[in-house]
Formats: sequence, C-alpha cells, structure tokens
Amino acid sequence: MRRSFILFAVGVSLIGSSLDPGGVFLMIFPGSRATALGGAFCAVEGDVYGTYYNNASLAFVKNRYLGLQHTSWLPGLYPGMYYEYFSGVYPIKDKFVTTFALTYITTGETYIDSIGGAPVEPFINYDLAVKLAVAQKFNENYGVSFGIKYIFSFLAPDWLVRAVAGKGGGQGRAWAVDASAFYKAKNNLNFGLALQNFGTSLQFVEGGERDPLPRTLRVGVAYVPFENTLNRFMITSDLIKILVNTTTNFHDEWIDTWKAIGIEYSFSNMLNARLGYFIDNNGKRLGPTFGAGFSYRNFRFDIGIDSKIYDFPTSNYRISAQYSF
Repeated sequence: MRRSFILFAVGVSLIGSSLDPGGVFLMIFPGSRATALGGAFCAVEGDVYGTYYNNASLAFVKNRYLGLQHTSWLPGLYPGMYYEYFSGVYPIKDKFVTTFALTYITTGETYIDSIGGAPVEPFINYDLAVKLAVAQKFNENYGVSFGIKYIFSFLAPDWLVRAVAGKGGGQGRAWAVDASAFYKAKNNLNFGLALQNFGTSLQFVEGGERDPLPRTLRVGVAYVPFENTLNRFMITSDLIKILVNTTTNFHDEWIDTWKAIGIEYSFSNMLNARLGYFIDNNGKRLGPTFGAGFSYRNFRFDIGIDSKIYDFPTSNYRISAQYSF
C-alpha cells in the first residue's frame, strides 16, 4: 500500500539534494493559538508554545506551564498521519527559566507487499525532536535564550533499505541549537528574533547525501493597541526565512520568505477569537487561518484551523491545552 512512498524516499536519500532541507517536520507550526494567528508568534509573550517560536518569550514567566497539542495532520493528503507537541516551562529563581519540548509525527503503520517474494511485517515510520533550553531575563524588558535539540528520523528499517538500495540506513540523526531574543518596548509593543535548527545534517543511507536541517530565521512584532479589564486586542506579524540554498538575489529571497499576520480579541481573559493570514509563495500555501480559545482558572483550551492555506481539499486543525501552576 505504501511501498511506492518508501522506495521514493530511499531513492531521494541516495541521490540527495543540497537544495532542500531534511527534517521538514521541524517546520510544522505547533500550538492552536499560534496556528490561528497564521504562525505569527515570535513576539507573543508568555505562551508555553513559545518553546517552538521564540524561547526567549518565556524569560519573564513566573509560573510553571505544561502544554499538549494533538493534530490529525493533513488527512486529505495522507490519512492516519498525526502530529504531537508536548512542552513545559519551569522558572528557576528570578532570572532563569528552563524549558523542554517534544515533537513527534508519524504516518502510522507502513505496509510492504513483499520483498523477494517473502512477506514483510509492517513498521511505523516517524520523526522525533527533543529540545532543552534555558531563558534568561536581563531586566524587565529584555530576555535571551539558548537551546539544544536532538533530532531522530526513522524512515524505514535497515534491512528494508539494504534490500532496496543495497546499502544500510533508513534512520537519520542530528543535533541542533536554537538562539533567540525578546524585547518588550514601551506602549505594549514587543519584538522577537529567533535562529533555529543550526546543526548537523541528516543522512539516511550509507554513503548518501547529507540533508541540511531547515535552518530558520524568524523575526516578529506584536502590538496591543487596546486593553482594559474586560477587553484586549492584539496584532502580531512574523517574517520566516528558511536559510537553505539562499542566494544573493534579494527579490527571490523575499518571495521565498514566509509572511504571517494575526489578530486576537480576548474578553475577560476567558474567551478568545483569532484570525490570521499566511503566505508561502514557493510552497503554494496561502490563505486565512482562524480559531478560538477558552480559559478557566489555570487551564486554557484552544483550537486552530489552517486548512484553507493548502491547495488541495483537507481538514487540518490543532487542538491544544495548557496548564499553569
């Protein structure tokens, strides 16, 4: 059923391409709130899913947080695929905050009809990333962060790769670092900057090409033009650039830069409505995003939908929750 997918993936790993990144799952946006805002989240302060977008945005938190997201990922493209994100925040003393994040995505069981006439047991292919980071607050306005992550990608078992390609492999491993900064200016204006996934490359077949990780530059701004005891309105925007196969042609690089903008309205710090817009010209992802959230005591539940950005029919929504204590 999925044999053609496995053969294609192994073939790509053999011939390789330095033009495209490996570990593309690292470019999937987690968090329902961030998704509803079009992915414009680099300058949003104090959300547990900031562990993905800008870890320095958590330098100012005083409570501990846990966050969990579940997504049936693009069922219109590949039924049975799902994407999970789990993160936590733990302040230490007054100026340091430790964080962790776990990313997992799988297409479920993969079935091969036979190899050399012999039946083949199904297997599960998946991608996994684990990140540990620390954020430091220098003053009430400025924070920075540094993190390290381990990436593991299981494409196929070694015996299958040997049967198809004549070489061992099927799994790729890499290490990477993230660094970010967050600045809270006057008049409810925030700025964020993040460098992500700078590290070693992924190699899936012995002697095959090494695929660079999706090194990412993310720049964001968020502004709260109105806020009182009952109402809060926020506007946020990000520019996201994948730093792989870059050129000196500014026009081409600008076209290849993802743009995101989002607005959020909150009532009584309990009910939230969100709308965003995302643009990825080269990836042909363009369209609106939207979602809502509900907070009760220390819990918050959110849903974010970005189905409309894809050029094929699908449902694609994230359900996430976070708890502060």
